Amino acid sequence: MPQRRALALEPTAMDTICQFNKVKPPKFQGRANPLRYEEWVRRLENLFEIKECPDQFKVALATYKFQGEDTFWWETVQPRREEAPITWERLRELIM
Repeated sequence: MPQRRALALEPTAMDTICQFNKVKPPKFQGRANPLRYEEWVRRLENLFEIKECPDQFKVALATYKFQGEDTFWWETVQPRREEAPITWERLRELIM
């Protein structure tokens, strides 16, 4: 009898967001405070690692937690559809 292979299904964006929100990720309210920023990045990266978050979802999950002025800032820097997406590493640089 042939062995069956388990199919590895790629998580959808909604699956990833739901799983991410279950662990109550920190909101970002940096307001030009480097210590708050570093703490937020450290906590998010720990969650990304624990949840084995795919790279393609990291920016969306992180920016989903922006609040207030940070949300307006993101609206001015996020790429248009025809532009290359921003990576997690690039987003960290932009915030700094």
